Amino acid sequence: MRGTTPVLRRVVLAVLLIGLAVVMLTPLVFGFLASVSPLRQIVSSDPGLLPDSWDWSNYADAWTRADFARYFLNSVVVTLVVVVVDTLASSMTGYVLARKHLPGQRFLEIVFMLTLFIGLTTAMLYPQYQIARSLGIANLLGVSMVEYAGIMIIHVYLIKAFVQGMGIEVEDAARVDGCGFFGTYRRIALPLMTPILVTTVVLGVQASWNNYQVPLVFSLAEADLRTLIVGVSALQYDAVEGMSAYNTVLAGATMALVPIIVVFVVLQRFFVRGWTEGAVKG
Repeated sequence: MRGTTPVLRRVVLAVLLIGLAVVMLTPLVFGFLASVSPLRQIVSSDPGLLPDSWDWSNYADAWTRADFARYFLNSVVVTLVVVVVDTLASSMTGYVLARKHLPGQRFLEIVFMLTLFIGLTTAMLYPQYQIARSLGIANLLGVSMVEYAGIMIIHVYLIKAFVQGMGIEVEDAARVDGCGFFGTYRRIALPLMTPILVTTVVLGVQASWNNYQVPLVFSLAEADLRTLIVGVSALQYDAVEGMSAYNTVLAGATMALVPIIVVFVVLQRFFVRGWTEGAVKG
């Protein structure tokens, strides 16, 4: 009887995880089915679950009417800049905070924490836009820098916690052999930080790709600066026969999800490892 207890626990855990997966995937399934449904069916009083007719032209309409090619490229540019800069800066900052004891470090970390818990994103958006304009970067570079400022802090703390859980013996040996602090970071610590860096990359891609507020503000006066999420959202104002094209919007949203899903599927093994190793010291 004792041997059945672990089996029962695994079965219960599997049922719970499957149930959670169903709950989380249901909106995605409904969104996909609506994206291939006729508009009249979606806005009817009894739309039903399955499409009356599978209308794949909604995806072609979303691609052309939302100028997906340009907006997709904008999203790729912004996301790449944010992820590269964030990975370099966060890894350096997190490593320094974990391995050095700087004057005023405790106060600096308190300030960092306050920026996480005090939601100033909306309040700071206009000043950040004005600063970008005054510097002449009210463009995709400006969008990237503002987005980067909004996601960096949490990554710094994730990397700091991960580094504190790493053994210091190899780094000490490198210093004995004449390797400086930055050299130890670049040659020894950085490769060991691969799991948590992949975690921050996935989080950075997700945050930057799905960011709506910052690209919207920067693209109000110049539609060419829109990212994919802003372009998809704008589709709801493109009325067809006096009705918002919800099916086209959902088709665009479905296409916009694909890059995020691909990134996560490719990197999910490192993503999970980074979370678990960063959560346990020793």
